[in-house]
Amino acid sequence: MIFIFVLTIFNFITKNEGLMISRPPKLLVVSFDGFRYDYFDRNLTPFMNKLKHQSTHVDYMMNMFLTKTFPNHHTIATGFYVETHGVIDIEFIDSATKKKVDDRYELYHYNKNVLPIWVKYGTINEKAGVGRRSGTMMWPGCTFEYEGIVPTFSKKFNSRVSLTKRVDTLISWFTHPVSPINLGILYIEEPDNHGHAIGIYDPKFNEILTKLDNLTEYLHKKLESYELEDVNVIYLSDHGMSTVSMNTIINLTKYINESDYVWFGLATARHIYPNHGKEELIYKNLKAAANQTRQFQVYKKEEIPERFRYSDNPRIGPIFIVAELGHVFNDFYHEIDYYKKHWNITVTNTTEFGLHGYSNDVKDMHPFFFAKGPAFISECKVEPFNNTDLFPLFCKILELDCPVVNGTYSSLSKCLKIKVRNNTITGYRLIFVAITLVTTLMGIIAVLKLLLVRK
Repeated sequence: MIFIFVLTIFNFITKNEGLMISRPPKLLVVSFDGFRYDYFDRNLTPFMNKLKHQSTHVDYMMNMFLTKTFPNHHTIATGFYVETHGVIDIEFIDSATKKKVDDRYELYHYNKNVLPIWVKYGTINEKAGVGRRSGTMMWPGCTFEYEGIVPTFSKKFNSRVSLTKRVDTLISWFTHPVSPINLGILYIEEPDNHGHAIGIYDPKFNEILTKLDNLTEYLHKKLESYELEDVNVIYLSDHGMSTVSMNTIINLTKYINESDYVWFGLATARHIYPNHGKEELIYKNLKAAANQTRQFQVYKKEEIPERFRYSDNPRIGPIFIVAELGHVFNDFYHEIDYYKKHWNITVTNTTEFGLHGYSNDVKDMHPFFFAKGPAFISECKVEPFNNTDLFPLFCKILELDCPVVNGTYSSLSKCLKIKVRNNTITGYRLIFVAITLVTTLMGIIAVLKLLLVRK
């Protein structure tokens, strides 16, 4: 009977985290794909504009090369350069294995020592302690196992799920009665999706910006209604976007024969794999064309500029070409055919499309960042920083002892509050309380036995 009583008390202490155990901090990361840093200047996003200036914010954030969705989202999630984590593009040929790699398990597992924030990595969030759980909504790579671990909740990308439904689901994870999360990751494919097909100056594109503003307000109202004011919310994007047209397409068939090589990549950057014996011919012809037209750059793998952090990886092709801002390679014709069919648009030489993937030195490629919550100082502005710094920032907010990565949160430290959490019983104090309780009850039992013997 006494044992059952002790066990009941101990279970009460351990289960009522809000009363006795220090609950872990909460963080929600929201990514708007392709939201350029200066879209706020269009005065189409009043709620986001107000929220940004009330928050910790920056004029723009520096992203990684290649300025595309998959490489940058994995950098944000892991804190590593693209050449280190190996997600160099959405598809490519691995020079080491000679196999095609695309959006599958292999894409995210080049380096087994690189793990995203939602996975246990020493003490990264999932399974790092009492009450630490993660929920990932459609983020690139979020549904795969890493060291055999998956988030408590996870949803694979599905464009048919409405944006508000995604928010509602995430809120339900934070408020789950049995397994509430303390880390949420949300990916939204807009405004990138519309920007590609109709350009970034079309009236319908502006409507998407307004829609995202409304979604942001909807999210914050949901947080308020569920009394989740203790959630730190970080808004960011992966890259910006620029404009191209039919007049800016680079026809590579004028310079090299298609039968002499295979290639992978997207319209602004290509990894070229020459047939045996054609390496120098292809490189020489492309280099001459690049120097003549000034429309693109050509590099042998070992020539890729160090600032890109994009060469030290076997997944990089032997020859790499990247278009200059505003230009695009001729495979873009296939994408135009897709836009005609699926977006019901008429294309002329002046029709504009949106593209990214250019050098991360170009401001049109820069993303945005702002953050609001109990960990951040209001109306605090920082200097532009690299998105490799986000992972250490996540760790700082979540109070995790994370591994050394390619970034540091020091550039944002002036806008972080120092939190003192001494008003709840920590894990060590909980153990002390339990031991004291058991010892006291054992003493009472001994006294009762002694009294019974004397009677």
